[in-house]
Amino acid sequence: MSGRPDESQHDLAAQTRGDAPVVVEPVVVEGGPSCRVDTGGEGRAYRVLGEVPVGLDPEGVVVDPRTGLIYVACSRSNAVTVVEPDDLQVVATIPVGGEPIDIAVDDRTGKVFTADARSDQVSVIDADTHTISGTIPVGNYPAGLCIDVARRRLYSGDAIGSTMSVIDLDTCERIGVVEAELGAGAIASDLEVGRVYCVNFVASTVTVVDAETLDILGTLPLLAGPCAVGVQRTTGHVFIADSLASTVTRIDGRQLEKVAEMPVPNAPVGLAVGGRDDRLYVANRGDGSVSVMGLDGVEWSRIPVGTAPGGVCEDPLHPGRILVANAGSGTITVAEDLLEGPPATRVIETTHPMVGSKMPALRLPDLWTKELHDLGEWAGKKYVINVFASW
Repeated sequence: MSGRPDESQHDLAAQTRGDAPVVVEPVVVEGGPSCRVDTGGEGRAYRVLGEVPVGLDPEGVVVDPRTGLIYVACSRSNAVTVVEPDDLQVVATIPVGGEPIDIAVDDRTGKVFTADARSDQVSVIDADTHTISGTIPVGNYPAGLCIDVARRRLYSGDAIGSTMSVIDLDTCERIGVVEAELGAGAIASDLEVGRVYCVNFVASTVTVVDAETLDILGTLPLLAGPCAVGVQRTTGHVFIADSLASTVTRIDGRQLEKVAEMPVPNAPVGLAVGGRDDRLYVANRGDGSVSVMGLDGVEWSRIPVGTAPGGVCEDPLHPGRILVANAGSGTITVAEDLLEGPPATRVIETTHPMVGSKMPALRLPDLWTKELHDLGEWAGKKYVINVFASW
């Protein structure tokens, strides 16, 4: 599950994309924009099936296991786009609240839920009619969702409210609130032992909650900017994408101990534990790729996708088929992970062509006079550049 911190400024001048989706012909590729995968003649690592325009700034993506339909939360379109999986065509657009970020589906009731951050609510969609059946008030700026099928609950991470809302899936009412920390967003649950993990982006922590009592069992520190989390079923290990540190943290959730901090390419924003329970899918926003990664942190392959990928999930009806929401390009990428297990050869990093080159000319205003200065004026000095990252 993935979440996102508050973005008080958006590029409102972003242009809407065409209504008719363009489906890329199936192709086989073996390398991403910053890596090369040497398959050694043993077969290809992945296949990209297509890329579909869905709307502005898609973040969350999920598949309804009853129908196979793909639901995408498009945050700047204030809508959910529905994609037919066979021909990758958009079949519906459903208006929801302001800035839907995450999305979840309950196949028992046929309901789809969106975390509408700017409306401080969760929208409830009837998946059979593609209409809104209700809304649920939650805390301030909900950014992440997680369904607990065992206890019939929906959890919402409320980023500005620093809380985790607890919702009854059948009555669609908020039945509890757990105090988390600032930037509460992405949530995952361990159904075996009844624990819930809420990651807090701003506080750089994870809050561990008892699913039965809703008591806080502990809080663990993380590296900078955690914003996605998943649980491996067999061991209960928890994997958290630290977007600002470009790492994935592995935690023994049952012992509440940090096991490892594993590097990934660049700004991981989305993460899903593969259905085969032996790999992770990590969406690297700064790299335009998804890493297929072993649980030990070894990268098996890297799949090139659209610009600024975020939410990622595996299709429960097609093991190995992954869906990626590309916030920057307004698309979803559909790809197949073809690896049965760890490849014989590893991903080989390649150096960006600008590495080692002189810094290009760049002029920016200073904080005090607002006058433009060439960065060469401060060569050898320490200075801070404020860069707004749109996630």
